Amino acid sequence: MLFVLCGPGGVGKGTVSSRLVERVENLDLSRSWTTRDRRDGESPDSYVFVSREAFEERVADGGFLEYAEFLGNLYGTPVPGDQYLTSDRNLLLEIEVQGAAQVKERFPESSIILLLPPSMSELERRLIGRGDSSEHVKRRLDVADLEIRTARSLGATEFVNSSIDVTVTDIARFIESNSR
Repeated sequence: MLFVLCGPGGVGKGTVSSRLVERVENLDLSRSWTTRDRRDGESPDSYVFVSREAFEERVADGGFLEYAEFLGNLYGTPVPGDQYLTSDRNLLLEIEVQGAAQVKERFPESSIILLLPPSMSELERRLIGRGDSSEHVKRRLDVADLEIRTARSLGATEFVNSSIDVTVTDIARFIESNSR
């Protein structure tokens, strides 16, 4: 089963997804590719960081389940192996809403999970706290409403990330009850 965790930038998708994989049996996290630079303090394992040329070559080879350009950078999810599409293994995708729409179109049975901030002011605080530039924060906030509306149009199940422990517990229960 494919579970897609999406939501506005800065909402905590990375933290939630890594804790879910530690907690939920038979759940693996897909490692996305990106052309953006690694942030200060960000783990090198957060993404496969590649050049635009390498990314575009992978696109031409049909190597992505979904991909999108977001704020000038490319992001994509490698095509999952058959073990996720035909077995009891579950795969968690931590991706942008544009990608979630592509996955839902290709795999209608996938489950979209929308992670929301407690408020837009808290989202702004988190973006600033992770070191995003003021211009990037503004751009992220400008698209957040559209991202939320798009995820809702996909029938997403919503979780507000006001407490990381509670949020992870609630989403873990959701995944466990909706797994194969």
